[in-house]
Amino acid sequence: MDNRASKNHGGSPDPFPESQTGSVPLTGNFIRKTAGSLVGLFFLMAMVSCAPPVSQYHHYFSALSRSPGTGPDKAPVRIIQKARSSYPDRDMVLYGMDLGMANNVVGDFRESSRIFRNTERLDQELYTKNVGNIALSYQTNDLVLPFRGTPFERVMINLVNSLNYAGEGDWNGALVETRKIREKLVRYNRRYPKATLSGGKYARSEEGAARLLGQHQIPYDPSQLNHYTDDAFARYLSGVYQEAQIHLGGVDYQSALLSYRKAFRVYQKNQVLYGTGIPSFLVPALLRTADAAGRSNLLGRLRKRYPGVSWVPASHFERLGHILFVGYNGRIFHLTPERFAFPFPIGGQLPVISFAIPRPEGGGTSVSGHRLKALDPGRQEVLSVQSETAEDLTAIGKTNFQDHLKRIVLREAVRAILKTTEEVVSQNEANRYGGPLGGILAMIVGDVATYASDIADTRSWRTLPATFDYAQMDLDPGTYTIEVQGEGGSGHFQRQRVTLVSGEYLLVRDVDVN
Repeated sequence: MDNRASKNHGGSPDPFPESQTGSVPLTGNFIRKTAGSLVGLFFLMAMVSCAPPVSQYHHYFSALSRSPGTGPDKAPVRIIQKARSSYPDRDMVLYGMDLGMANNVVGDFRESSRIFRNTERLDQELYTKNVGNIALSYQTNDLVLPFRGTPFERVMINLVNSLNYAGEGDWNGALVETRKIREKLVRYNRRYPKATLSGGKYARSEEGAARLLGQHQIPYDPSQLNHYTDDAFARYLSGVYQEAQIHLGGVDYQSALLSYRKAFRVYQKNQVLYGTGIPSFLVPALLRTADAAGRSNLLGRLRKRYPGVSWVPASHFERLGHILFVGYNGRIFHLTPERFAFPFPIGGQLPVISFAIPRPEGGGTSVSGHRLKALDPGRQEVLSVQSETAEDLTAIGKTNFQDHLKRIVLREAVRAILKTTEEVVSQNEANRYGGPLGGILAMIVGDVATYASDIADTRSWRTLPATFDYAQMDLDPGTYTIEVQGEGGSGHFQRQRVTLVSGEYLLVRDVDVN
C-alpha cells in the first residue's frame, strides 16, 4: 500500500474537512472509526468463511463404496489431493489427517506414515505460533485459529500410523506409535488450557455468561478434564507388537503382559463410559503372557475367572504364523452448528445476544463384524474366527468432544456478551454523534460482527471410521487362502492367498464405509 495516499499534500482536498462547529468533526471521526471497523470486520468475515468445504467427503466415501475393501485404487487419495486448495493454511493439520487416512485405506502405508509424521510436526509448530491468534479468536471465533483437533483426533494419528507400520512389518515402529498415545493423553490433561480468559477485563462478562448459561441449563465447565485418558485398543496392539518382536530380543513377555493388563483395565473403564464390552480376544493373550512371564499367581486367578477359555502356551505360539485382521467400519460423526439467542440486559437495554457452538451429528455403521476363514491348499477349512469391536471411535470421540464443548461454551457466551456490548455502545454513540449516516454504519458493523462471530467451528477429522473391529488367526506355518466375509454393511467379501512362516505376523484389513 502507498502510504502517500493517506496524506493531504495540498493537491487534493481532505474528504472530511474540519468545521467551525463542534458536531461535524465528531461525526466525521465517528464515521471514519466505524468505517474502519467495518473494513476490519469484513476482513475477519473473509477469514472465518474459509473453512474447508465438505463436498470432498461425499466424493471420498462414494469412491470407497465403489472400490470396497482395500486395494490399489487411489481414487480416495486423488479426491483429497484435488481438494487441497480448499483447505486454508490454518487447516493443514486437517488436510494431513485426511490425506494420511486416504493413503492408509488404499494400502499405501509408507506414504501415509510420511504424511502423518509431517502432520504431527506441523501440529506442534502451529501450537507454538498460536498464542497471538487467541485474542483474535475472542473477537471472532475459533475458526481463525489453526485446526489441531480434539485430543482424541490427535492420538488417532498415532493409532492409524501404527497400522501403517504393521502393514509394512515394522513392529518396532508400530510400537513407538502406540506408546505415544498414552504420553500424549497424559500431557493433554495436564496442560489443557482453561477455556476462558479469567480475570481482568473479561471477569464481569464471565460472571454474566455463567448466569446466562445457568438460567438456560446449558452445561459448562472450564476446568473439565477428558474422560478419554487412555486407549484400550492401542494398549492391546502394544502387546501384539511386543510379542511380534520377542524372537528378536529386546522385548520380553513381561512387557507384553503389562500392555495386555492395561488394555483390560481400560476396556473395563470403557464399559462404564461407553457401554462397550471387553473383547474375548484379550483373555487368551493375558493367559499366554502371564504363563510365559512366570506370573503363576496371576495365571491362577485368570484361569479361575475364565475357566472355559482355551489358549496356546507361548512356547507353541511362537512357532505359529499369525494373521492380524482390522476392519474399518462406517463413518465417524461430523459437527454441525447449533445457535442460541437469549435476551440479556446491557447498559439499561435488553438486546439479544447470540452465539453458535458445534454439535456432533451422525456417525455409525451397519457392519456387525467379520467372519474369517483359513483354507488349506485342498480348500479344507482349517480355522474360522469371528471379529469383535476393538474400538468404538464414535462413542469415544463424542464423549471427548462433549468434554471439549464444556470447556469452550462459557467462552462462546463471553464472546457474545462482549460483541453485543460493543454493538450497544456503538449504537449509542451513533445516536448521539453520528446522525442518520452514523446510525446506519453502526447497525451494519453490528450485523457484520454478529455474522462473523456466530459461525461455529465445525472442523473435524471426518475420514475416520466409526469403529475398528479385530480378529486374530494363529496358524501352523504353510500356505492358506484367507477369506473375509463382512457381516452387515455392504457385505464385503475378499479372498487372498498367504504363506506364513514360523513367528510371522501379517496384517489383513477391510474397509466398509456403510
